Amino acid sequence: MAVLAVLVGLAGGFGAVGFRYLINFFQTLAYGSDGNLLDLVQILPWYLRVLIPAVGGLVVGPLVYFWAREAKGHGVPEVMEAVALKSGLIRKRLVIIKSFASAICIGTGGSVGREGPIVQIGSAIGSTIG
Repeated sequence: MAVLAVLVGLAGGFGAVGFRYLINFFQTLAYGSDGNLLDLVQILPWYLRVLIPAVGGLVVGPLVYFWAREAKGHGVPEVMEAVALKSGLIRKRLVIIKSFASAICIGTGGSVGREGPIVQIGSAIGSTIG
């Protein structure tokens, strides 16, 4: 049991680091750099400050709508619900889509947090391992 806990912890940590790299990738794609987003936005013309997050939302909306409609909420309550009502089962597809959608949203300047997707990544790994 302790070995499984260590494996889940390590895999969850790697998942969190991978998620941060994914955010940096989409930020670099959108803004040309993965530096401090506030510094990057200050040098942009006003219309790009509005357009880039809007385009991110236009990408995220259909992604979630067509491939994971239940990918709503913040992450932590959904994990608690899965533990309480679904025997701890968390769909891998949901976590993958939500991770990509959240990384795109954060990377393009959307106002969402990193914690919920990181919790879902770790919980999906734990659900898969055992």
